Amino acid sequence: MTLSRCLVNLLLFLFLIADPVYNEDAYSFRYPVNNIAIGEKHVVVATENCLYKFDHTLQLLSTTGANDNYTPACKQSQAEKTSAVHQTATFYNMLLLIFKETVLSCWNQNGTCNERRLNKIETLIGSTPKVVYCDKNYPAVGIDYYVGNSFRLFVATYAKSTDCMSEVGTAIRHISVRQNNDGILANVNNENVNINKDAWGIRFVDGFSLDNKLFFTYSISSSEARMAILKQDNGIAFHKRVKLICRMKSQPMEKILSAAKFSAFGGHFYAGIFTPNDIGTSLKGTALCIFDLTDMSQEGNDCLEQDFGDGERLDLDSCKNDEHFPVNQTATLGHGNLSAIHAVEVNKRIVFYLGTGDGQVLKATLDANWKASCPQILHEFDGEAPMVYKIKGDPVNSSFIYALTRNQIRRIKVEKCERFESCKECMLAEDPHCGWCHSQKRCTLKTECDSSECLDINAVPLRNSQVKITVKSTELLPWRCTLKNLKKKGENLCTGQSVETSGNCSCSFFTNQLTDMDQFTVEMINNKKSLTEIYQFKRCSQLQSGCLDCVTSGCLWCNKDSKCTSPLHPCMDYANLTTCKDTQPPISPGYTILNISIQPERISNYGKKNVIITGEGLQNLSQLVLIGTSSCGTEQLNIIPINNTQANVSLPPSTTGTKGVCVEFHNFTCSKTEDIHYAPPPSCVQISPGTSWHSGGRNINITGHNMDLVDSILLSSKNSRTIPNSGCTMSYCPFVAPQFSEDDVTIYIRVEEHTIRCGNLLYRENPDFTSFNVINDINDELELRIKKKNDDLNIQQNEIQVQVHYSNNTLSCKVHNLTQNADETALLCKMRKLSKDKIIEDQIKVTVILGEFKKTLENKSKSFHFFWYILLALPLLIVVILAACFVTRYKARKLSKKLRNEVELLESQIRQEIRAGFAELQMEKNDLNVQSLGTIPFFDYKHVAINILFPEVDEGRLDFSERILEFMPPLYKSRQPVEGDNVASVLRKMFENKNFLMFLIHTMEKQSSFSVKDRCIFASYLTIGFQNNLVYLTEVMEDLLRHLMDQPSNKHPKLLLRRTESVVEKLLTNWMSTCLYGFLRESVGEQLYLLVCTLNQRIHKGPIDAVNCRALYTLNEDWLLWQISDFNIIELNVNFPVITENEDESNRCITVPVLDCDTIGQTKEKILQRFLEVKGYPHRLHIIEIGLEFHHGQTLKELLDIDSSSVVLENGIKKLNTIKYYKIGDGATINVIKKQCIDFPDYENPKLYCHLVLPDEEDEDSENMDAKGKQKFKVKELYLTKLLSTKVAIHAAVEKLFRSIWTLPAGRPPVAIKYFFDFLDAQAENKKITDPDVLHIWKTNSLPLRFWINILKNPHFVFDIRKTPLLDSCLSVIAQAFMDGFSLTEHQLGKSAPTNKLLYAKDIPQFKEEIKAYYKGIRDAPTVSPAELKEFLTQESKKHEHEFKEDVPFLELYKYIERYSDVIISSLENEPGFEAELGQLLHVRKVFEDKKKCKWE
Repeated sequence: MTLSRCLVNLLLFLFLIADPVYNEDAYSFRYPVNNIAIGEKHVVVATENCLYKFDHTLQLLSTTGANDNYTPACKQSQAEKTSAVHQTATFYNMLLLIFKETVLSCWNQNGTCNERRLNKIETLIGSTPKVVYCDKNYPAVGIDYYVGNSFRLFVATYAKSTDCMSEVGTAIRHISVRQNNDGILANVNNENVNINKDAWGIRFVDGFSLDNKLFFTYSISSSEARMAILKQDNGIAFHKRVKLICRMKSQPMEKILSAAKFSAFGGHFYAGIFTPNDIGTSLKGTALCIFDLTDMSQEGNDCLEQDFGDGERLDLDSCKNDEHFPVNQTATLGHGNLSAIHAVEVNKRIVFYLGTGDGQVLKATLDANWKASCPQILHEFDGEAPMVYKIKGDPVNSSFIYALTRNQIRRIKVEKCERFESCKECMLAEDPHCGWCHSQKRCTLKTECDSSECLDINAVPLRNSQVKITVKSTELLPWRCTLKNLKKKGENLCTGQSVETSGNCSCSFFTNQLTDMDQFTVEMINNKKSLTEIYQFKRCSQLQSGCLDCVTSGCLWCNKDSKCTSPLHPCMDYANLTTCKDTQPPISPGYTILNISIQPERISNYGKKNVIITGEGLQNLSQLVLIGTSSCGTEQLNIIPINNTQANVSLPPSTTGTKGVCVEFHNFTCSKTEDIHYAPPPSCVQISPGTSWHSGGRNINITGHNMDLVDSILLSSKNSRTIPNSGCTMSYCPFVAPQFSEDDVTIYIRVEEHTIRCGNLLYRENPDFTSFNVINDINDELELRIKKKNDDLNIQQNEIQVQVHYSNNTLSCKVHNLTQNADETALLCKMRKLSKDKIIEDQIKVTVILGEFKKTLENKSKSFHFFWYILLALPLLIVVILAACFVTRYKARKLSKKLRNEVELLESQIRQEIRAGFAELQMEKNDLNVQSLGTIPFFDYKHVAINILFPEVDEGRLDFSERILEFMPPLYKSRQPVEGDNVASVLRKMFENKNFLMFLIHTMEKQSSFSVKDRCIFASYLTIGFQNNLVYLTEVMEDLLRHLMDQPSNKHPKLLLRRTESVVEKLLTNWMSTCLYGFLRESVGEQLYLLVCTLNQRIHKGPIDAVNCRALYTLNEDWLLWQISDFNIIELNVNFPVITENEDESNRCITVPVLDCDTIGQTKEKILQRFLEVKGYPHRLHIIEIGLEFHHGQTLKELLDIDSSSVVLENGIKKLNTIKYYKIGDGATINVIKKQCIDFPDYENPKLYCHLVLPDEEDEDSENMDAKGKQKFKVKELYLTKLLSTKVAIHAAVEKLFRSIWTLPAGRPPVAIKYFFDFLDAQAENKKITDPDVLHIWKTNSLPLRFWINILKNPHFVFDIRKTPLLDSCLSVIAQAFMDGFSLTEHQLGKSAPTNKLLYAKDIPQFKEEIKAYYKGIRDAPTVSPAELKEFLTQESKKHEHEFKEDVPFLELYKYIERYSDVIISSLENEPGFEAELGQLLHVRKVFEDKKKCKWE
């Protein structure tokens, strides 16, 4: 019987492993998650830009983009993300529903809703615009509702403009699907509900239907959460509005984050996660409140009129009692950081699945009295990734739920019964899924095994090292009990027999050979059944919740210490079942405890010993209480007072999250707590550098996560060293490598008693410094060169110290250069001498210091040996001279003949090159064929603005963008820093005072330390701050420009606006970029993109050197590849591996044209580019992940840029392999393979590799050129015709681009240009400037020089493209020609003029004429009225709302105010009219100073 049971269990276990239905799975997305919808068998997830369909096990079935441009990118997960997206705009999903096997996805772009069949979501069956609002900050809520066979869709959304909505303010829109299923959503007339004019800013959170009623949860501004209840009979009718009141004890919780409707106990209920409006992550951060929907929906009122409709039927008296309180009138559960919720009834208990802001999925249960259990952790996401607001249940298997973070969805089991080791643990968890299976001696699902009672175990110590154990059952039957030690293969410790019908069974055993680590099983058996329990004495120390729990678990409760302990180590005074009082002794010190703080505030899940508490009045405090989630028990902490102001406490292990250490605890209520944040243990990512020298002393950094929790670093080999934590931060931990003789040392980090392996640190021989010499001894400066043998220590110059010993003095020599050559490394250092006297090299010593390693070098005198060398060498020198004379005469005759032959060959080659260049220029057809551009990869406005406004930022571009750009709608944010918002609001109000802002800018510009970079950054943040108020920004710019023109320093008007040295000049650049973005995108963008594509195609038509990036076809002489030998175009048949089973193998092969001089790396680039052109989507493997195989006959040869047969030149430089090197001919077959090992060689290093251009010293010998890579004699000037042919090939694209810029669309210039040019005309008139050249220069400096040149030279600011150095050099030539057209100077070019000037010399006069007409057309155009300008700027402002975080620019601007605060405040005090601003500024400064002083709470 036992064997068969084991086999059944084994088969069941193997089945669970093999069947994906019973396994957890996950998927990581490329873009952030927006929404999730659950069908009968499928899961649909909407992210930004993409839509995904999974089966219920999260196996990806299909995916599509919000529009066609995104579909290729959507097919790549976060882990597979390899290619850039041709991004036109970001699509945010506002609503996602599944109904009638149809997926409805609504997006912010034009408020469009798309319908797709669930069985084929790639196919669009219908699209309806203006259904939801286009602002991502106001997502929609949808309810699908059936009346008979008629389907209706109710969409609740908020619209504050008509940009993408048919009616402003529409809140709940009744929309139905047409019966012919053409996929178009049509409004049902006269059944819309509008928002009241006093309720603007409404945000909808949730919606559902119940009993022919519609329920919508929403909030207005910072008020409490509300619910609108509507009747749905023949139309929409008002029923009721209620306010959802949630309080955690005395703390009001106004804001609702997430909600879920559920059914239980025969009724319907609504649960929500609430948070205060003005609190951050803390012990009281969030609360779970439950509301009875049956009571809520009974009696109606007219309170909805206060938020919806016209308010005519509003009865304020009936709204006084519209507050609805949760069950039990208070919150059911409190937690520091809840963010998501899902509820279901299981076995007559309510089960809540809760997500947290630090990546945990919790499970809590409620009994019939609505009392919550202590939540258990079901899953923890990596990196504490916060969970978004939705958790859903598996539609097929109720044993699983779906949890989402920002970029991942995971399928999680709803129980973890196996974690409970004993019957008591299993039953006390109150998990309705789990029960103790006595026959299997483990905690299992209730559906797998019948569960019953647990045994009470009481242990009492006896004399002679014995313990009496008593086991009690509630069934009064005769029992036989047995105690066994599982650690010793089930050794029987004792056996007993119960007294008839008592239910108690006892036996005694000796403890001499036992430890607390032993594990015991207690079994009670009778003729009918068997009961078991498993326990360990080591668990006694964890049972601190009370006496009764302790003594019924086989442990002893010590009365004196109020502590549970093991019977193996008994105390003198212990309690039994009759004397045990299971109460919580209150901590009531009877005196005042002040200014408590605990350090550190962050600890790991392992807990921490010896945590220091500081405060006042601690000398008599003996215990604290650790509290967490409100439904969990408290834990007493024993403390050791050190003195009146310091105490020591050990914090136990705990789960991730914020806990509270209670210092005043009365009647089970804590009135004062200090927060402690438990975080996951540290994890290592990298050790850098990875090597050290044996003597030690090198600075090493361990980077990783939560590194501030590290206690010490352990270096282990034959000998071990422990280094305490000093200076570890959250992201890295530095230490100094100690001395080791071993070559390989393992690094561990220690956290409490736990050791975590990080990796290995390699030790190498100490660096070998060989010699030094003086290379510069001028006046009081001395420069030395010190030589070192090459090694793999990768020593940096900042690690080296050099000391020079001379004339009893020791001076420091600063290292300023470190260069590694083929054989040795040279370092240069400079020092100041004590005098200007020359130093004798033989009389100095040099000491080189690296950490703990030191080496002293000195040069021995050579003068004694020099005389003997001369005497010995003199006879030999005479013989050599005679032999040299003879050999020289012989070789001179031979060399003369050779030179004649080479000159004749050279003349022939030059003639051939000149003829070929002439023929190419005259006969070559324009074979450039730029195919349809498709969708132009425009960046959206906010990314273009970041690129132009902040071209160089000190931090990483991605980090900077995330800090300043607004990515997440406010609804998805569970926390908002209110204090920072208030300060930013005050600053914004101050900056909106134009007089104050002008005064502030002038004051700071007078400070010498306010650099040009500071001024530009200040102007850019000012632009970002007033993106939504361009009218005001324009007024500020006008006043600043007038002030700039009035400055005495601007006495030469032609120099005005030529540079960017003031705030207003950068502000003008930013203003032009903002106002002309639409014109750039609509009128110029396509021509600019066409020019870039044409130029790229022309460049890649000919050879490109893979090392120095020079090309045969270019516009820039400095980047001309003139050393090229002959090359040929060949076509390769490239085979790609089969990616999916359904793929047609006939489509695997494509033809790719390449050059025989291309390297293998260049060939791979062309293959992947050709794949994209043919297939329409990028290959799934990145270029570094693929390799090439040459299919030659029956053999396959892997093609590499460098292999063992590569040509090595005399100086050690390796020549990159090419197609010609491998003798691959036209029509050859190449296989694309996936590389098993990925490397990252630096093939662009000219010191190690070469391609088409060989090192200078290799250009002399012409023999065996093919074998050794020698080149023919070349003259650069012969190839200047390539510049001209390139110019001719792209000239049409250049002319189209230029004319798109200086052509007036429909005869009217853009509003911004016309307005600003008229402004300049007015200023010139005011200043009596009559010289037309001055105005021409002002306008040229303001528009083409300040805006268009920046765009021409940096197209990657506007498009999602890569700007190579080659492309950059060509664009510089085109940009120069563009500016020459605006110049008033007539350039007289000669034969020696630069080629970039000569290329467009004939075109410049024509450009000048067109530009004159352009300026005249602007001057003659109708004047822009102030109303037209204001309307234009207002519309532009609306376009850019919510693109940037509103508080960041003003907080950044304040940093400059803070830097010069003393000067600014002093100036304000002396300037009348700024009293209010001075007070506000002082208030803001005090807020920031207080924040610096206070510790984080």
